Amino acid sequence: MRPGQSYTYRFNVTGQEGTLWWHAHLGFLRATVYGAPIIRPKHGRSAYTFAKPHEEMPILLAGEWWNTSVVDIENWGLDFGVTPNISNGYSINEKPGDLYPCSQNGKTYMLRIINAALNNQLFFKIANHKMTIVANNAAYTDPYALTL
Repeated sequence: MRPGQSYTYRFNVTGQEGTLWWHAHLGFLRATVYGAPIIRPKHGRSAYTFAKPHEEMPILLAGEWWNTSVVDIENWGLDFGVTPNISNGYSINEKPGDLYPCSQNGKTYMLRIINAALNNQLFFKIANHKMTIVANNAAYTDPYALTL
């Protein structure tokens, strides 16, 4: 597709609601093109199996970037038969640093957290806050409170 053009990809989703992520499927280019589709409940159905949050915020971890072309990084790894270099930096929602002010007491926020890293495990927590896991890979789970 040429720059400035758009493309609509239509597909059916059955039996899932929640947060997923999509990415390019061509080598390390998947580090450059990705996003977070949120699948809402069918019209007329209850939105959650838990208490409704005050607000929802998608959070994409990684946003890896290198100080060179991702194609060159991948080719170097393939040429020498080694794992490609770890990225030079990371971001949260494509920004390095704090994104949201701390919540006010008593409000609940749904953080739709996605690890979009290519070759790294990333860990996430918010200091001095309570967190409860309510879903995983577009499927609600029994709520699981975390001790941070």
